Amino acid sequence: MKKYNKIFKTSDLKEIDRYTVEHEPISSSLLMKRAAEAIACRLLKIFPNNSIFNIVSGVGNNGGDGFALAGILLEKGYEVVVYHVWTGACLSADCKKYREDYLARSGSCVDVREISDFDAESVEGIWIDALFGAGLSRPVTGWCAGVIDRINRSVLPVVAVDIPSGLLGEDNAKNTGSIMEADYTLTFQFPKLSFMFPENYRYVGDFEVLDIGLHPEILRDLFSSYFYLTPDVLAARLPKVGKFTHKGEMGHALLIAGSYGMMGAAILAAEGALHSGVGLLTLHLPRSLKKIVHLAVPEVLIEEDVNENCFSRIFDCSKYRVVGIGPGIGTSTETAFGLERLLKDWKGRMLLDADALNLLAADARLLKLLPESAVLTPHPKEFERLAGKSENDFDRLNKLSIFAEKYNVYVVLKGAHSVVATPEGKCYFNMSGNPGMAKGGAGDVLTGIITGLLASGMPVPDAVLTGVFVHGMAGDLAREEMGVRGMKSGDIIAFLGKAWRKLETLV
Repeated sequence: MKKYNKIFKTSDLKEIDRYTVEHEPISSSLLMKRAAEAIACRLLKIFPNNSIFNIVSGVGNNGGDGFALAGILLEKGYEVVVYHVWTGACLSADCKKYREDYLARSGSCVDVREISDFDAESVEGIWIDALFGAGLSRPVTGWCAGVIDRINRSVLPVVAVDIPSGLLGEDNAKNTGSIMEADYTLTFQFPKLSFMFPENYRYVGDFEVLDIGLHPEILRDLFSSYFYLTPDVLAARLPKVGKFTHKGEMGHALLIAGSYGMMGAAILAAEGALHSGVGLLTLHLPRSLKKIVHLAVPEVLIEEDVNENCFSRIFDCSKYRVVGIGPGIGTSTETAFGLERLLKDWKGRMLLDADALNLLAADARLLKLLPESAVLTPHPKEFERLAGKSENDFDRLNKLSIFAEKYNVYVVLKGAHSVVATPEGKCYFNMSGNPGMAKGGAGDVLTGIITGLLASGMPVPDAVLTGVFVHGMAGDLAREEMGVRGMKSGDIIAFLGKAWRKLETLV
């Protein structure tokens, strides 16, 4: 079965390159050329009508990528100017080789040894950033920072090679230097961890992962705690639904959702579960509100609470395979009591979202009652209430991992590139979804999807990861038809069927 794609730390890159060179085998210069060819191919698809490329190269291997790219573009007949920024006295061996090759073809090169040598205002075309690579370990300051600042003030598009210059691969909390603000980043083999953080989007822009043929054995064997989700891997984990499968085998889920004035959340969550394979769905809701659900979602079974307006108690969960709780339940005293009783009585599969998380945050005692492998789906503010404030996104990721291990739970931190932290200390970043999903109710749909998958009997990690990805995939399909502004959370549900069909065809 296919393995999840790893995200390696930048400190691992030299080892990965070295292994590839020794075991393919291939020379480092040819590996660099292969990377440059991948960049050129994608670059010309993104900008098919551009004819001028301005490449800012440094003295290391990232600079070598820039010179190798310059040679390829020059050979294809494009106008190329390389601004060679001498950030140090010595060139790497491969950078030296490709600089000499480029100059031997009469390529245009401007040597930049101080800021006065660099004029960014009169330039036309596109900037290609190959100044500093992923091996950078300190902030960019001094006159080299001035080069970055001048490009950032330019109105021209910027494409970063592998990583924007000045951005560190993981933690940028103490990075006070200048950082290139790229519109696109074309990165080699796997995204860098810092790409996944909202605070770095202004630097990374939209990124794409380019396969440059690094050796599969080192990618398989080298340890990493970080992964990113792709449809082919998730499709391979979908359980087959047999010809004689019946609704009992697909599982019975209990969804506790809704309160007076918040029944929309219950309906969205129920629809999410029903469109994700659950065999039977019971919706537990306040007694006075059942008519709304009967009309909106006739497929669900109704279990009435003793309270007219909010959740207060569940007396028997034994017939259910999973319990999902939270969307729209409110935080009343009665509901807080009901959640505590539920956590004491139920030790099976469980998902907690929204107000259930707010009640956990309000009473830390409840965290110790969470069932093993429970699933929590907070947005950043809800997670902050649970785990405290974070210095930056990298710090929040560490808190997330520690929290999941401490309480032996799965935590889905929702957002762009939603991240799933596991009890084993692993973190999985989602690669589907779009800003059109930043609408009220989208999280309720996700609660339903994952609850439905848990009910169907999928292993907990596969259910969580698949649910997160398909939720985003349905949102992407909705965006294609309706646009970012035109779509709403209900449209995610409307496209879930197509999303599942698309994923199933990859099996």
